[in-house]
Amino acid sequence: VYRTMHRMVAKVILRNPAGQVLMQKVKRGFFTGHWTLPGGFLDYAEHPREGAERELNEELGVELRLSDPLGEAGNPRAGNDRHIVQERIFTSEGINFVSFSYLLDVEDGLEFTLKPDEIEEVRWFEPEDALAVAASLFDVEAYRILLEDE
Repeated sequence: VYRTMHRMVAKVILRNPAGQVLMQKVKRGFFTGHWTLPGGFLDYAEHPREGAERELNEELGVELRLSDPLGEAGNPRAGNDRHIVQERIFTSEGINFVSFSYLLDVEDGLEFTLKPDEIEEVRWFEPEDALAVAASLFDVEAYRILLEDE
């Protein structure tokens, strides 16, 4: 039964006015010691947009809202809705992952309060440098698809 269920993940590409993207080095989980996009597993019955916002708050201490012009997560929220959904089997056990990745433009001066047991550090990267250090194939594809048209 475990292999018939999808593991649901929501991630966010935070992009500053200079075009840099935020990466976090994680202390635990699948990518311990590596750079990933902010995000994580969804809670039961949690919409991916809400899960992405929750993860930003839990991991980085920021309260940011994703656009939702169609009101998929409830009430419509104006803004440029850039996201992708990806699905892959990564583990030798055949566990299937579905990743929702969102692009969110943020203002300069964003301050972070890192979750001490989970996030080692955060850093702004040029997109090509972020691609070079990204540990997750989901992150690489999110960068490639969401940033290439910009």
